[in-house]
Amino acid sequence: MRILLVSHPPLRPEFGAAQLAIELAAALAERGHDATAWSPEPLPGGGHLGGFYKAQRHAIERHLSAAGPFDAIDLPALSISRALAAASFVVARSIQPDLLYLAASLRAGFARRPPSPALALEAVRAARLAAAFRAGLHRADLVLCLGGGERRWMAHRFPRLAPRLASYVAALGKSERASLAEVRARRVARDPESGIRFLWLGRWVAQKGPRLLLDWAAGLAADGRRDTLTIAGCGELQLHGALRDLAAAGRLRIVERYARADLPDLLAAHDAGVFTSVAEGWGLSLNEMIESGMPVFATPAGGVPDLAEYLPRTLRPFPPPTGLSAADLLTDDLAASGYFERFSWPRIAEGYERTLAEHIDR
Repeated sequence: MRILLVSHPPLRPEFGAAQLAIELAAALAERGHDATAWSPEPLPGGGHLGGFYKAQRHAIERHLSAAGPFDAIDLPALSISRALAAASFVVARSIQPDLLYLAASLRAGFARRPPSPALALEAVRAARLAAAFRAGLHRADLVLCLGGGERRWMAHRFPRLAPRLASYVAALGKSERASLAEVRARRVARDPESGIRFLWLGRWVAQKGPRLLLDWAAGLAADGRRDTLTIAGCGELQLHGALRDLAAAGRLRIVERYARADLPDLLAAHDAGVFTSVAEGWGLSLNEMIESGMPVFATPAGGVPDLAEYLPRTLRPFPPPTGLSAADLLTDDLAASGYFERFSWPRIAEGYERTLAEHIDR
């Protein structure tokens, strides 16, 4: 089959959505398909968010006219116009729960005191994007959810889509997997009296659960232990409350940005991950922390339910329990669990191919 996989972000692996498209296209190509990952970026600058998505749609339509036809077009629901839906078999492949992200952002906005004067305009824009997202879902021939949790939510939220719903999972690429295997092989038990070095990865945005992190950090700052916290990939961050207290005690490290090449060393320097998302597409940081050999204390968002089926000792509920020591953190369920087989791009591409064929033949 000839398949076009569209990524909204530029095709660079530091963008999670692009990474998924790149890896899936390569794995499908290895199975004999003419599969291409493509992005409408770069687009002309300027314009509001709704205009930006309209520009992406037009760019995709122009590319389809120039490079088509395709047996299947795989793209985010926001970009599925009537013209694209009429042109080919269309897969709305999720890389993030857009409606939940919009809701999380608005809740955070309404919780601020005083509220921003721009909040009303933000709410109007969110409503328009939500309407475009729902329209794209209903135009799609197949809605491919990211993980079983999102599929269950979509079936409940959009029951009319149930016959068109399926799901896939995410995984790291071969090179990342190899570099993290080296980190995992070097990981050893630390002194039980040593403080635990916790790591949180992600942008400082509402859906990543920063409020949950801050609430937990308040207890961390007050417990008098030697545990530390690193927040990485967050961008510029103003310290206040619990974070300011941790920083004053020398127990907080902020890494505003890091290169992909720096990730193995960052992971190796920590004992446990914390994952606080209230809404998540998958959370490749979960796979990164897991494959580096550390346990992750996680909220049940994104890929957590799917991963937890294979890694009950590695994936643990957030927040971490009190009295935890560094000696409690070495995990032993990764190699023998079937994780590496299930969460691999050859296996994901096989399932994608099978699902696509089943729905095209209907």
